[in-house]
Amino acid sequence: MTADADRIDLASASPFALARTTSTPELEAEGHVRYVVVHGKQDDGLWGPVGAMWLSEDRLRGGFLVNPWALWEGSEIVRGYRGALARDWSPEQIYDYWQHEVWRGSYSIDEECEVERLSLLSELVDVL
Repeated sequence: MTADADRIDLASASPFALARTTSTPELEAEGHVRYVVVHGKQDDGLWGPVGAMWLSEDRLRGGFLVNPWALWEGSEIVRGYRGALARDWSPEQIYDYWQHEVWRGSYSIDEECEVERLSLLSELVDVL
């Protein structure tokens, strides 16, 4: 789960902290992933990509990569993701929820796509 390189970890004392950046080795260690791009209100108030929800090929790992233009909203999704994990949801259940939920007004979700490496998805999210 990532945001901007200069941001702090959500495990910090502040409940309003922005998500931490996933390191390059973490991104490169994960191979083939499925993902959906999440659109919503970005930090400047405009509608656009907030980030991408992803799931590993073996369905055991997942997360949310935050778009640099939506650090606040993206970090909120990361907090929700971590909260779901704390309530014993699996990465696959969280991904399926986001992929199939009908979002009325808050978010829109693109069709599912695949990419060969999580690092490539991270690069895509940064330039959306």
